[in-house]
Amino acid sequence: MKLVQNENGQRQLSHQPLTSADFHSWRIGKHTKGRVGQPGQIFLTEQNFEIVLVDTRPLSFKDRHMVTPMGRFTKEQVTPELINALKQEYQAIKH
Repeated sequence: MKLVQNENGQRQLSHQPLTSADFHSWRIGKHTKGRVGQPGQIFLTEQNFEIVLVDTRPLSFKDRHMVTPMGRFTKEQVTPELINALKQEYQAIKH
């Protein structure tokens, strides 16, 4: 999910409503900086877009080239309310 900051400095989604096209797969690359934490963590793409981590899954080594690498993990998190809403939308769209 691409994020923007509101006037209070909190992160929010760049647009609503969400569709399946808004959920992308990303992977940790050889040069990805930082460490993966938990859903709600913000990371930067190689183009410096802020993206929120919604879910994590194992990725086999042989399939890694089909998934875009991340640029950098940050220590920042979105609000618990936002990540819970994103998880619910993700589950609804996924099924």
